[in-house]
Amino acid sequence: MLNVRYDPESRSGFVRLREGRTARTRQLSPQATAEYGRRGELLAITLTDVDPTAAEFLRTADEDALLAVIRAQTGKAVWTTPHGGPARPKPAAARSGAGAGGSKRKRRR
Repeated sequence: MLNVRYDPESRSGFVRLREGRTARTRQLSPQATAEYGRRGELLAITLTDVDPTAAEFLRTADEDALLAVIRAQTGKAVWTTPHGGPARPKPAAARSGAGAGGSKRKRRR
């Protein structure tokens, strides 16, 4: 089950998928705004104009179901990474200082 807050008076909702600091937001639809972390992971979705049936769905759905509904309604992927994608680890040779054909330094004792 998702961590959902819903206010029937304002018909707005907030779904927290995971903890983290928001690095960027993206408008998914006129009613949904997504918050992403610095590595591109989806953290939360803010919804407006949510009827009681949709709010009940949010209370009982899991993350995959929610993302599938948003994807079906908007035609856009929800789980995306920022421009350029996540940082990639350096190859082992670049980290150790021993490039192709290079030799390792001897350790001092």
